[in-house]
Amino acid sequence: MARIRTIKPEFPQSESMGRVSREARLCFILVWTICDDSGRARASSRMLASLLYPYDEDAGKRIDGWLAELERENCIVRYEAEGNTYLEVRNWLNHQRIDKPSASKIPPFEEASRILANPREASCEEGKGREGKGRERKLATVFIPSNVTGLDLTAWADWIAYRQSLSKPLKEQSLPAAAAELAALGDRQAAAVRHSIASGYRGIFEPPARAQGSGTNGNRPAPPPMFLPDNTYNPEHQKYVEMYA
Repeated sequence: MARIRTIKPEFPQSESMGRVSREARLCFILVWTICDDSGRARASSRMLASLLYPYDEDAGKRIDGWLAELERENCIVRYEAEGNTYLEVRNWLNHQRIDKPSASKIPPFEEASRILANPREASCEEGKGREGKGRERKLATVFIPSNVTGLDLTAWADWIAYRQSLSKPLKEQSLPAAAAELAALGDRQAAAVRHSIASGYRGIFEPPARAQGSGTNGNRPAPPPMFLPDNTYNPEHQKYVEMYA
């Protein structure tokens, strides 16, 4: 059941809101209207899209990306309980003042039930034309580092899945550095991941045509491997990126 909720005047100035997209900010506010008095709600992506965006056909493909942005900023947490998917708004009582709250019928969040991320269809990046419509997919659980901004979630998930397909999954301690390096590519992230996968690389590199001229003389040396034989991040690769970025 939808409820009347309030928005504090300082909400637009929140630093966490400044680190997410405009679409994610609106999604956060809309989620409040379907949360119970404990800040919990059912979190099926398809259901949320139909309830919160009944007139937006693309919402079903993009809402997972918006939720992932909010989860990265610890605005919400998604979890599973009794075979269902739920979300809980973090610090709920900082956002809403509830008089005579009703008891929640939704199981509370427990750390063991957390869903790290599941960008089931499209990411928070807006799809374009038919290409955007054709990007629906189910992906494995993906680690999203909380201190990395601007990460293309779909490209990152594709890269994680690719490394797993090689039986060379990234080690946990290497994930934040790898995600930060991908995010540093900005709008070139997806192209770099596609090129690296097609080339069979174990590290992420931009296509040669784009890489030429981005160094000081257009003839940069071959980059060192992104990961060492033990599958940990290679610091020499970071030095190379900083020198020729």
